[in-house]
Amino acid sequence: MPTLLQRVLETIPINPLKAAVDGAMLPLVVFTLALGIALTRLEPARRDAVVLWFQGIADAMLVLVGWVLTVAPLGIFALALGLGVRMGAGAAGALVYYMVTLCAVLGVCILALYPVAALLGRVSIARFAAAAAPSQAVGFSSRSSLAALPAMVAGARDRLGLSPAITGFGLPLAVSVFRLNVPIAWVVGAEFLGKLYGVPVSGAQIAGLIVTSTLISFSVPGIPSASLFLLAPVIVDLGLPAEGVGILIALDAIPDMFKTTINVTGHMTAATILGRVERQ
Repeated sequence: MPTLLQRVLETIPINPLKAAVDGAMLPLVVFTLALGIALTRLEPARRDAVVLWFQGIADAMLVLVGWVLTVAPLGIFALALGLGVRMGAGAAGALVYYMVTLCAVLGVCILALYPVAALLGRVSIARFAAAAAPSQAVGFSSRSSLAALPAMVAGARDRLGLSPAITGFGLPLAVSVFRLNVPIAWVVGAEFLGKLYGVPVSGAQIAGLIVTSTLISFSVPGIPSASLFLLAPVIVDLGLPAEGVGILIALDAIPDMFKTTINVTGHMTAATILGRVERQ
């Protein structure tokens, strides 16, 4: 196993194009962040040209993702059928166990955010719960943080008394880049696939997965199960088969409701803490 220093050095890509081709996500994310910071030092006209080009690439990639989503159910059905034929009834128990475990972990993390908001935001748990409940209901039913944004704004403004700066800028920014569920879902998913395929996942690999998922979470597109589409090259690096991601996507309908709920709760928690900082 590489040492901690070797792992840190490996996050700095010698060739970012090679990192992209090899699917080395963490070095690619590190290079992208460094490039973004460097662009802020350029003149606006030259910077905007580069940003516009990358925005076009991002829009085109979202179209490709749409195509993949259209045909994905067929591939997922084939993967699930093959798994069921090979493993029999035992596979069904393992899949249910994964779903229950992930939902339970997400549920515990959602509950843990209430005292965090109360302690760091200096509001009562009851008041925070009343402000977050409508947006949580929308997020849980729609599996979309963006769909829950209007309810979040109304709750933050009317029940928490937050300023327009937070409701008009802070919350939309959080919805765009802050997805608390990604590290949790990736770790549970990797552990499950490791048990399913008989491939041990070490503690050092889990630590690296947490760092990678945290960085990648800021660029996850706002579509259901989006983070799982970015997981394939990462689990291959862990020695797991890429087709395992298809199984996770096939099972994600119910867990994704809890993922969206923890995202919405995290957004409201961040807004509450920002409100306290603003008051001070």
